[in-house]
Amino acid sequence: MSVYPNPFRQALDRAAALVRSLRPNWRDAETFYAHRSEALACLRAAATADRCDRCEAHALRERVRRLEVLLRHAGAEVARHRRLLASAVRPRRRRPAAPDPRQAALPLA
Repeated sequence: MSVYPNPFRQALDRAAALVRSLRPNWRDAETFYAHRSEALACLRAAATADRCDRCEAHALRERVRRLEVLLRHAGAEVARHRRLLASAVRPRRRRPAAPDPRQAALPLA
């Protein structure tokens, strides 16, 4: 058990205890719904509570989010460079001039 209180774990433990104790009460239905609402409130509190400071999951999620943004940007840059290369004018190779059939050939012998 940690010396420092963890609101996330406390809220989850409280919600788990409430869910374990939930039993339908046919004589007093309001208590069942009150306990159920309290368990949902504890789960919502756990969802919004700060995670453990020593837990690396939050920091890793943030790093993954930043890496996704960087990869998306790099992919856009690669696509832009490919379009730029595709649009560049390539010099055409000139075919050797074929003899024009309309001109008479000169006899050079």
